[in-house]
Amino acid sequence: MPLKGDSLIGHHGISLYHNKYCLVRAKYIKQMTNTILIIADNQPLTAFALRTWAKESELFNSIIESSDKQTLKESLNNLFDEDVLLIIDIELFDFSDKDELVAFFQTHNQLRKLFIGDHFNEEELSLIAEDMQSNIVLKNVELEELKIAISFSLKGRYYIQSELLNLLMRKNSTQVKAGYEEVHLTPTEKDIVSLIASGKTTKEVAVIRSLSYHTIVTHRKNIFRKLGISSIHALTIYAIKAGLIDPTEYYI
Repeated sequence: MPLKGDSLIGHHGISLYHNKYCLVRAKYIKQMTNTILIIADNQPLTAFALRTWAKESELFNSIIESSDKQTLKESLNNLFDEDVLLIIDIELFDFSDKDELVAFFQTHNQLRKLFIGDHFNEEELSLIAEDMQSNIVLKNVELEELKIAISFSLKGRYYIQSELLNLLMRKNSTQVKAGYEEVHLTPTEKDIVSLIASGKTTKEVAVIRSLSYHTIVTHRKNIFRKLGISSIHALTIYAIKAGLIDPTEYYI
């Protein structure tokens, strides 16, 4: 659970509260020392807070800061083959529209991204979480939850803050529900969807369901084909909106 009052970035500035619990959640990914962190935020206090925490966490091989689009582009090009996590506030960069934003990241589609911001509207959420399949939190998130979001990002898992998830789920809810009702998944497929969306690997699902690994792979391919999706991000969004998992029970 997030530690009450233990906030990294608040509505009106930065809070750097540290205590003995500060690195507990991150310990199990401490071996990822080859990851390079890029902080793309031109607000000095935010960048300072993220840099301070990142250095203390010892999760990253190096830390790079980019304060504008050009330096960010140069950094990404120079690190094209490296293991990189980007934490970015796109509102502080001069992207002209969503097409430019998407195009900017298309050449770096393997890049792990965590978007942060003071607020996001439904269109921005849909673009970032669904179209770009990226993780997203608000800047006023509790420090402990931010660490979880970073941990999930490093592990390649999907994370969207619950407050933002609720907003995303309200978007076109009636139309979405009608669309899902037209998709027929078997009880086994629904169970597999819920397990995968809750973070289980294909091997773990096979053990839980007492089925072979290859059988689960086949089910997974059929599920993706029926839903017309191609990623775990999209599958998780489907599972939440279709009521197959309870969003309050998962960090997604």
